[in-house]
Amino acid sequence: MADEPTLRLEEGRRLLDDGDFDGSVRVLAQLTGHPDPELSGEAWQLIGTARYRADDEEGALAAWLSAARAGGRNAWLGWRSAAEQQVRDGDLEAAIASYREADRRAPPMERGAIANRIAWLLKETGHDFAARRQFNRARGAYASHTAYVTYLIIAICAALFLIDGALSGGSTLGGGLFGGLGPLGQANAINGVMVAQGEWWRIFTSAFFHLGLIHIGFNMYVLYLYGSIVEHMYGPIEYAAIYLLCAAGGSVLTMLVDPVQFAAGASGAIFGLIGLLFVVSRRHHAVLGREARSLIGGIGSYLVFLLIFTFVVPGISWTGHLGGLAVGAILGFLLPPTGVATMAGMWRTPTGERLTGAMPAAVRAAIYAGVAVLLVIGSWVAVERLVG
Repeated sequence: MADEPTLRLEEGRRLLDDGDFDGSVRVLAQLTGHPDPELSGEAWQLIGTARYRADDEEGALAAWLSAARAGGRNAWLGWRSAAEQQVRDGDLEAAIASYREADRRAPPMERGAIANRIAWLLKETGHDFAARRQFNRARGAYASHTAYVTYLIIAICAALFLIDGALSGGSTLGGGLFGGLGPLGQANAINGVMVAQGEWWRIFTSAFFHLGLIHIGFNMYVLYLYGSIVEHMYGPIEYAAIYLLCAAGGSVLTMLVDPVQFAAGASGAIFGLIGLLFVVSRRHHAVLGREARSLIGGIGSYLVFLLIFTFVVPGISWTGHLGGLAVGAILGFLLPPTGVATMAGMWRTPTGERLTGAMPAAVRAAIYAGVAVLLVIGSWVAVERLVG
């Protein structure tokens, strides 16, 4: 059972939601002197919101500053709300100071956006050098990321290429652009006939084998560039799911269009990652560091180049490329990034809630499951054509 202070806090929040601002303040005021800084700080934060909604901006600022000074884990919300009010009041120097206090206390996921606001205020107040330094801080220290899953995929592909080359006696290293597959690669390349005979793993494993040094070298370089960005934007778990679904998308389209073809390589999954980035950059407007923004800025032209390359160069599995591209574009359209801020997600209410709201984990899981089901259906159709 909840204790009395907690019940009083909930009652104050209920009155606030019902629009009874004076009643909410009366109830919450009884908690402002509570020895627990979490309770007193949250009470002051809600009082600030109530006064702001009642058009008492001066009272709101005072309450938010009290919430900030109360301490506790959520003191950063008080400093940030105070800073936002100081911006509305035109007191930019005070807003910078308050944002800096929020920056010191905020969770890591929030600090990049706060640092970016400090930079803009510094620029607005004529502190150009400090603004540039703050922008670099926002895009550098808070944007750093080690792409462990991307590196793992590259390592697996390289190891399998070396093993396959050794098993083939080195024959996979010859033959120009595509040197061919060794025995291990042939047992894992996508082929509709083999999948129809029960070798379903080829749908995924084909993305980890390559046909020659140029093939693997080009694919791994592009994966390093763009896979790292996607992993930073979506986190390692979702990134791994995205990669495998895009790889499966290329395999499934290949089975549907040309089931007797043997194809291998990470390019289907890579096309999916590039398609996802292209859609995300136009639909969700992720806030990224300078290097990532420079790569994504020209991704549309790069995608056109890759599509031309796909259809001009003989021996390339265009079905693998387009299948992966389609899956990546769908995922990018439906799923906003979770690992970086987006322009829409930066808008918040005075109490700190996102105006757009975050997509629930269950909804995200349902989208991934839905795409997987579509791929299963596509695989079933391809197999039924061969065995029916």
